[in-house]
Amino acid sequence: MNIRSIIAALAISSMAVPAAAQDKPIELTSAIQLVSQSDGGEKLVDPASIVPGDVLEFQTNYSNRTGATISDFTVVSPVPQHVTLTPASAASLEVSVDGGTVWGPLASLTITAEDQTSRPATAEDVTHLRWVVAQMAPKAEGVVSYRATVK
Repeated sequence: MNIRSIIAALAISSMAVPAAAQDKPIELTSAIQLVSQSDGGEKLVDPASIVPGDVLEFQTNYSNRTGATISDFTVVSPVPQHVTLTPASAASLEVSVDGGTVWGPLASLTITAEDQTSRPATAEDVTHLRWVVAQMAPKAEGVVSYRATVK
């Protein structure tokens, strides 16, 4: 697989829109790294190439650019179509399986088929992730992340 085109596609589809203008209170930046297994455990590295089965970590860094506290800041991230959430990420995050209309833990969501039958949602059904930051102090920074396996 061509790593540049895959990472570019994944980055574009997963990236939160940065608030780059000087008058925007929140700045967002995104990064994608490969979870590499080594002798001492795992580490995050910039991928030289990726193949199906590789695990990637998607990170969104946020910073309060103002001198005021910001309340109830929400980060929403679409899940790229070329990956599936890892079981740990799927179980621990607030997700949507319908493009961001209904949110909740994965275990509480269902998928309705065309014949109106329903089934429990799975990690492969997740379309979006959401994090709500209750309060951000002036000039504070933070990061939210999730892991997904390349299909």
